[in-house]
Amino acid sequence: MGARGRTRLAAVLLAAGLLAGCAAQAEEAEALPAETVAATSESAALLQEESGDTLTVSRENATPETASGTILTAQRRAELDAFCAAQTGSFSVYLQDLSTGETYLYGAEASYYLASLLKAPYALWLCQLADEGTIDLSTELPNFYYGALTGETMSEYSLSQTVPARVALYAMIAESDNDAADLLSNLWPGNYDTGFTAFLQQLGYTMPETCAMVATGIEGYGTVEDVGRTMEALYQYFAGEGENAVFLQSCFLAADHQALYLPEGVPAAKKYGSWDGAFHDAAIVYAPYPYILCCMTDQGNTEIDFPTAPVAAMQTLGRMVLSFLDG
Repeated sequence: MGARGRTRLAAVLLAAGLLAGCAAQAEEAEALPAETVAATSESAALLQEESGDTLTVSRENATPETASGTILTAQRRAELDAFCAAQTGSFSVYLQDLSTGETYLYGAEASYYLASLLKAPYALWLCQLADEGTIDLSTELPNFYYGALTGETMSEYSLSQTVPARVALYAMIAESDNDAADLLSNLWPGNYDTGFTAFLQQLGYTMPETCAMVATGIEGYGTVEDVGRTMEALYQYFAGEGENAVFLQSCFLAADHQALYLPEGVPAAKKYGSWDGAFHDAAIVYAPYPYILCCMTDQGNTEIDFPTAPVAAMQTLGRMVLSFLDG
């Protein structure tokens, strides 16, 4: 694992450990390189530090300011409609102005293979189970990929018999590591029998019975509105001050992929998904008036993580939304 990945993960683990007062977890984080953030329960706003640049989200501002107007005027909705209609293939958008609660939807009826976007509600489900005491995120996961873990974070544990669950959770979200997801779902499968289907039903998923996170892979279909509801649930969960809420938010904030265009220098909790016939991105953007932006397309390719055409469209979409905020 590179120095950048080590620093990010060390900061996340140390922050979560200190917030919980968990000495064992803090010791694990201290074993990583020393360039970590000093996090305390009095300064929970500081969530991560990477290469000397501090990224913060004020937990005091978890409730957005009240906007004097709306970014979703009739004219802007019409502009978004025209843009989305001009895109190739199936193209769906969910936008929520978190300062007013207003939403914009395009292509809401279209369903897509969720791909790695399903990792987002799965991670939320795991953290809520941990909050309840049903599972323990300090658990060591059996490493059935012994000698074959290659991800930025997971490669350090390739020759270990076990992998810490929090490390795997970080890698699954921040780096969209599929091996990490497999290790987690091997011990804690997300399916009908374990209550994951019911959890998705509570979130309002349209086809929860098709969805599962299991050691053999990711299953399931959903709509852009399903994904938008997931991001809203995460936004609300992050507003809490529990150890797992702070840790999970840090994981989403650490994702540094570039698909949707987002305001430069503004923290964003992100998750993307990519597979044949599916390329998606979703973000909670912590701008002065925060918003959720999700886009799903049928233009994915397993040979290309970030296909040119849908990324270009998502970049334009993000710039349009930013122009509404600036206007």
